[in-house]
Amino acid sequence: MKVVLINPPSQYSRPVPSLGLAYLAGYLKANNHDAIIMDLWVEPLSDQIVIDRISRYNPALIGVPLFTTLYHETVKLAAKLKKLFPSIPIIAGGPHASALPKELLEQEKCIDLVAIGEGEITLVEVIESMITRDFEQIKGIAFRKRSEVIVNSHREQIRDLDVLPFPDLEQVDIRKYKSSPPYGWYGLPLMMITSRGCPGRCIFCCKSVFGNSLKTYSAERIVKEIQHWKCRLPIKEIRFYDDDFTLSKKRIFKLCDLLIEERINLPWSCTTRVDYLTKELLAKMKKAGLYLISLGVESGSERVLKSLRKDYRIEHIRNAFKWCNELNIATLGYFLVGNPDETVEEMKLTLKLQKEIAPSFSGWGILEVFPGSPLFEQPRRHPDIKLNRENGYRDFYRKDIEEKYLRNFCLKGMVKNYLSVNGAKSMTKYLCKTRNFSILKDHLWLKFNNYTTNR
Repeated sequence: MKVVLINPPSQYSRPVPSLGLAYLAGYLKANNHDAIIMDLWVEPLSDQIVIDRISRYNPALIGVPLFTTLYHETVKLAAKLKKLFPSIPIIAGGPHASALPKELLEQEKCIDLVAIGEGEITLVEVIESMITRDFEQIKGIAFRKRSEVIVNSHREQIRDLDVLPFPDLEQVDIRKYKSSPPYGWYGLPLMMITSRGCPGRCIFCCKSVFGNSLKTYSAERIVKEIQHWKCRLPIKEIRFYDDDFTLSKKRIFKLCDLLIEERINLPWSCTTRVDYLTKELLAKMKKAGLYLISLGVESGSERVLKSLRKDYRIEHIRNAFKWCNELNIATLGYFLVGNPDETVEEMKLTLKLQKEIAPSFSGWGILEVFPGSPLFEQPRRHPDIKLNRENGYRDFYRKDIEEKYLRNFCLKGMVKNYLSVNGAKSMTKYLCKTRNFSILKDHLWLKFNNYTTNR
């Protein structure tokens, strides 16, 4: 059978591949079904072209990913598709859909089913049940049965990720995607996710899809996939998209050895936690091609870090950035304000810590409440937080501090970093290497403008 997977349009100016849809398409094809991906983020097609493509393809099912940050855009797309193709069921998956499956089906009549958690096996079982429309035995879905919403039992996680086929990255011209600053120093990146799940306890993270337990691809499988795409795509670097790339240090040591032995010769970047690093590991990663690492700092206050359940200390932050600076590895530090009970003095401690650790690049944000996160349960004790359909289920946590103040504080933090010696040097190096002067708009201004336009 045939499935159309559609990524909704977005106002964000630098589109990246939808790896979730690519994995689903690859898995469907490996199980004797067919799937096409229509990425309206990178290809803003007219309504007529979308209608013509779907009509010609004649799918049995339409799938859309649903992220809280694109709630309104996704629902608008689904409503339009349902009006045009009323007989084709629409299934939604992803973090928001997995976090609020019952609410989504109750409020959005344009969506017929929800895939909860990992979608590969679920989607195959759904498509194979389309003739009978008997979904009651399929784990990990929610659906409507007449006027009632049924939420089926939980589906077990895929433990051995190596059994999954490669994602389908060839349906959309990869050259149309753009690296988000400050990534993409060497050119077109291969986007990869090499693990699923996170055992961290951060109160602002949504784990509705992959859960708390870590599942990883083996080092051998990762290298095999890189070699596969290196022969087929015009890639110049790799961006590992994992939340905690170095959680299993043993795996990363082995991966680095293989990258060197197999002469992959592609520079790469990754994201991880400050307490999942050692200087020895960073040195090995540098030798294997690491040029940029993103690290969550969040706060310069031990008390705030504890309230966020980060489970690391300021000393971990200092060490991680010190080692990266000594090894000449570029760093992107993430900082957060508007945290629970955080004082202005504690926010200033974060500014002070940024100056001390001297990240190459910095990203500042305001704490938001997302469905699926531990913070999501707290609005019942904080009635000022407006998590509802009208605002796309997004809101800042703190209501006792003016939003304008928080936004200006974030902008101040980023500007201070880029006016520092290390920040100015890093920005100049990035601009000379990439000629991507849009970083001044995308990285500094649009970051904050998006808070308003998406709410």
